[in-house]
Amino acid sequence: MRAKDLKNSLPSCARRKRYLINPRTSSIAFGLSCEAVPLRSSLTRVNRVAGFTLLEVMVALAIFATAAVALTKVGMQYTQSTAHAILRTKAQFVALNEISMMEINRDWLQGTASKQITQQGETWQIDKSAQATISANVQRVNVQVSLVNPETGKVDSGVTSLVFFNHRDGSQP
Repeated sequence: MRAKDLKNSLPSCARRKRYLINPRTSSIAFGLSCEAVPLRSSLTRVNRVAGFTLLEVMVALAIFATAAVALTKVGMQYTQSTAHAILRTKAQFVALNEISMMEINRDWLQGTASKQITQQGETWQIDKSAQATISANVQRVNVQVSLVNPETGKVDSGVTSLVFFNHRDGSQP
């Protein structure tokens, strides 16, 4: 008998089983049904494998969102830190300018003094206090510079503090 005659002589259920058997798999349980159901094409299986499931996409979005929040916080902290460093630098310049003016004018501070000035585009309050030292011609001067809030007019906490030693000639009382 030829193969063609053998194929036609098989019962219809056996022909269906042969139709269902996938030559790429070794499973014998795959073709046990006698219903003629065509196998999925390999193209369909490839497309199915190439995509992402909804769960995978959701997990990826959750990871991305967490990373984005963390990077945003780091960026905000960096910006605040930079702004505070600029403010401290400006306050240092204000304090150094005040010390220079005291040295140029040969001011001798008695007790404490306070004043508000506008420099570096901000309004600052300068608080100075003098302390005696061992030498009568030298005094220790603490200069504290604070930022004045333009909306309330009140002084915020001190931004910087600087200490210098003021000297006067021995001939002055």
